[in-house]
Amino acid sequence: MNNNIDAAVDMLKKAQDMLKDASVDMNKSKSLFKLAELGIYVERFCADNFLQKRDLCLLAGISSTTLTNTLKNPEKASMSTVLSIGEIVGFELLIGRKND
Repeated sequence: MNNNIDAAVDMLKKAQDMLKDASVDMNKSKSLFKLAELGIYVERFCADNFLQKRDLCLLAGISSTTLTNTLKNPEKASMSTVLSIGEIVGFELLIGRKND
């Protein structure tokens, strides 16, 4: 009985290690960019998907003024605005330490 439990625990540990390795690999393959570059990615997304910015605003549930202000000064935008845009454009927000 104990051998079965030990074997099951070992299998779980191996599975956890495999998941950690897969997670590390996925994070390495992600393209990271600074929030200040948000406008570049929004422009590219609109061009690639034949959308106008007003369409993006409708999809994100924000006004065109909010989008304009966010693209000019993304560091001053609210978290909810950045998340709304990100949900449409297909990125996730990762918060990290500023490297100078």
